[in-house]
Amino acid sequence: MTRWKKGIASMLALLLITALVLSACTKSGNNEASGTNGNSPAATGDRGPYFIADRKITGRIFLENDGAGLPVDQINNEVAQKIKEMTGITLEFQSTNHPDGLEELTTALASGDLPDVIVNYLDHGGRPENSVILKASREGVFTDLAPYLKNTKVYSKYFEDEFLPRDSKENIMFRPEFDGKVYAVHLNIPGSDLTDEERVHGRSGMWVRQDIVQALGVDPSKIKTMDELYDLAKRIKEGDFKDNNGKPVTVIGSRFWGGSITSTLYRNWDFGNGTRFDVDTDGKVKHLAETEYITKQIEFVRKLLAEGLLDKEAFTMDNVRAEEAMANGSFAITTYANVMPDRFLKTRYVPMDQMSNYKGEDAVYEKYKSGYMSWEIPSTTKNPEDIVKFADFLASKEGKLLWKFGIEGKHYTLKDDKVVLTEEWKKQRSESPDRVKDIVPTLWGLLLGSTDNNDVRDFGESWQEEENPEMFGLSKELQMYGNPTFKYWDGYSALSYLSEVPDIEERLKPVLDSYPDIVVRAYFAGSMEKATDIVNDYRAQLKKAGVEKFEAYLQEQYDKDPSSVAFYIDALY
Repeated sequence: MTRWKKGIASMLALLLITALVLSACTKSGNNEASGTNGNSPAATGDRGPYFIADRKITGRIFLENDGAGLPVDQINNEVAQKIKEMTGITLEFQSTNHPDGLEELTTALASGDLPDVIVNYLDHGGRPENSVILKASREGVFTDLAPYLKNTKVYSKYFEDEFLPRDSKENIMFRPEFDGKVYAVHLNIPGSDLTDEERVHGRSGMWVRQDIVQALGVDPSKIKTMDELYDLAKRIKEGDFKDNNGKPVTVIGSRFWGGSITSTLYRNWDFGNGTRFDVDTDGKVKHLAETEYITKQIEFVRKLLAEGLLDKEAFTMDNVRAEEAMANGSFAITTYANVMPDRFLKTRYVPMDQMSNYKGEDAVYEKYKSGYMSWEIPSTTKNPEDIVKFADFLASKEGKLLWKFGIEGKHYTLKDDKVVLTEEWKKQRSESPDRVKDIVPTLWGLLLGSTDNNDVRDFGESWQEEENPEMFGLSKELQMYGNPTFKYWDGYSALSYLSEVPDIEERLKPVLDSYPDIVVRAYFAGSMEKATDIVNDYRAQLKKAGVEKFEAYLQEQYDKDPSSVAFYIDALY
């Protein structure tokens, strides 16, 4: 991230077990576009009911180190060719594997170097990507997709009252300021008929090596306080544990995806978790930096650093080194990961995410109805309705069967509407797992088609349940490890409201965005006195930038409807 983003690796790991899921751009003037003929028999002639147009669609993804999951040959693999035969469409995504998707997105929008369609990270309206997309939408960079979405089979569900979660509907897609126009399409929305039993729990938070806590006789689900975490860290250091290469472990390392500050490290004091704004005990909306919680956080981190219990690079390590460290079991504890069964087969990590938060709750917070990633079509793209129709095909049962399971008869058969993988394909997957993405291009398809997800409804069972029972079973085990209580949030995150007050946003946003750098400076300051000076200076910056006006605006919204403002969300800043 790099800030957190659950990352493409995490998304693809979740896709292994659930329906919830994870060069220069060719400009739209180079489209191999023809007219848009629609799907009616009269329009498509003998091309079949799914035909859209004979054209190539060029996309670009902004998802951080994103290209690895794409097939080597996006155009000529068997699934892509079958989809072209049915729809007339050739789809190719460009990726630079940039380590920071937000930075790359911002640069591309500023330069105007955009292809036919783009896909970016966006799990809720408070993420910084939303501000970037909103600004571009207001400036006419993107096409209004509402007229085309209404005439689709799957994406038309977005117009139903209860389909989209509140944040997706009101803050990302159907914003009042756009008067019915839609510029961004939120992806990975669960089907409205998905039951609680079918819900996927990401367990995003702190994780610990299972063999280490077992050796120490510690139940990680019982770790509730910072003192208990500190004691565990000391015991790990004293226990002389080794990684897979025989080297001493790092007691507490970075996030799985690399350096970042995460409130999981000091959950007892995680005021404004994920937004840095919350309602204090006096009923007033405040920024974290205006409370004493920030002091407790800094003191605790400094203590861990001083005693060699926390990697000094935990806030700066790049994702390649961090993921390698996790694969080797080099971190006894990672500050942030989630359910990724394919990554935990060699070295088993388990959740340690049930510590008490600043409210005294030990529940695991999750978004009520998830959505993440979005796609947009630049206003320079010709015949945008082709792309919407193609996205809708990929989101249909027929489309998902192709990009999730492959070719019927070769990779799977249908028995009573249930997907059954062929023995030959099972063997091929087992013998050459690295080639699976080149044969069944899951990431390639989900980038436009992963929504209205309910694999039990569509395919008779959760995806991979029959195909890879070991992985599926491990995922379910990790999701429910420690018998957690889940608490769901919905509505606008507090930071989502910043765009509602543009006179404040321009001055305040850069100061808010600088918070991670400020606290890292405080962590490494020469003394706690100097750390306090850094915090006090930041408080002055906030005040000068208008934080009190923004807090008053949040207070007004909260007082009118407390459910409309989500102050406490997930663990990432």
